[in-house]
Amino acid sequence: MELTGELVDNKILITKSKQVGRLFNKSHFGKPITGNRLYLNLLEGVFLLGEGKLRIFCERKEIFFKELFEKASSNIPHFEQKYIVFRDLRKRGLFAHLNLESRDYEIIITSNQPENKLSHIYTFSERDRIKIIQLSDYIKTGLKQKINIWIAIVDEEGDITYYDISEINICGQNKKFKFTETKGILLENRVLIFDKKSSEELFKKEFIGKPFEGGLQISFVEALYLMDSKILNIYKVNESKSIYYSKFLKIAKKTQPDIDLRIFVYKDLKKLGLIVKTGFKFGSHFRVYTRNPDEIHAEYLVQVVEKEYEEVWSEISRAVRLAHSVNKEFIFAKINDDKINYIKFGRLRP
Repeated sequence: MELTGELVDNKILITKSKQVGRLFNKSHFGKPITGNRLYLNLLEGVFLLGEGKLRIFCERKEIFFKELFEKASSNIPHFEQKYIVFRDLRKRGLFAHLNLESRDYEIIITSNQPENKLSHIYTFSERDRIKIIQLSDYIKTGLKQKINIWIAIVDEEGDITYYDISEINICGQNKKFKFTETKGILLENRVLIFDKKSSEELFKKEFIGKPFEGGLQISFVEALYLMDSKILNIYKVNESKSIYYSKFLKIAKKTQPDIDLRIFVYKDLKKLGLIVKTGFKFGSHFRVYTRNPDEIHAEYLVQVVEKEYEEVWSEISRAVRLAHSVNKEFIFAKINDDKINYIKFGRLRP
């Protein structure tokens, strides 16, 4: 049976009842209206026309793919990337729909999902910039409506990368220990602790620092954490007076301008029972363990960002892919005033 429709304004009207049943009841296309008729939106029309499943007319003149595609592009923001994603989802057998009532015109999947949960998919180009606060808004919508939130990135060749994003409550099994007060020597990019007993305790119990010639070398972030916990007093070489916390923070900022943000997140992760180490080799601020690093690999890579953070998708894609290649999950630690939200990115196949 040949399917036909009439282009009316920015919709395609289907009037034959058998065609309405085939499109709506069987394939979940369109929106039913009175008189057993059906309206298709422009995205659905372009897809069905491109698949050779529908012929469209306007005042008895047949409309072909190029003309309808151009019309849709002028009416739906970022139409080309939405079409690429919609086509991909439909070809996977998913019932995808364009949300014309949303300012983002996101795509909604209404079936074939785990636990029959709806999914909203926001589409972007690889060159688009994304604000972390925008992702937070998507997640809030998802929590409120109890739906999955997906991101679909379309590259310049039309290939698609899908992510699911969500807030995560991470916690570990590591206890906080009490340590005896000790001393450290400030060097250019690290602090050295030469007290053997203190060094062994810090490393063995909370995996702080790295052994160094019978002592311990620790990062500036670790040093600030220990200073704040009243465990460590830091001195400059050949000086007898210890450095105040505020003074040491200023010194650390010269080489790590964002260290106040990092230490804020570091302290929070430690409170959550996690072991926190540098993530430099993986291109992130921290790598995080939920339990003894001698027993497991780090499960998470954490990147600390402020609420004003924005970046191109290509950079985020690189970070997420690297995390997955080493069997870790990528997390943004978004600082919003005195609160931290942990936003997880996971790659997926619809």
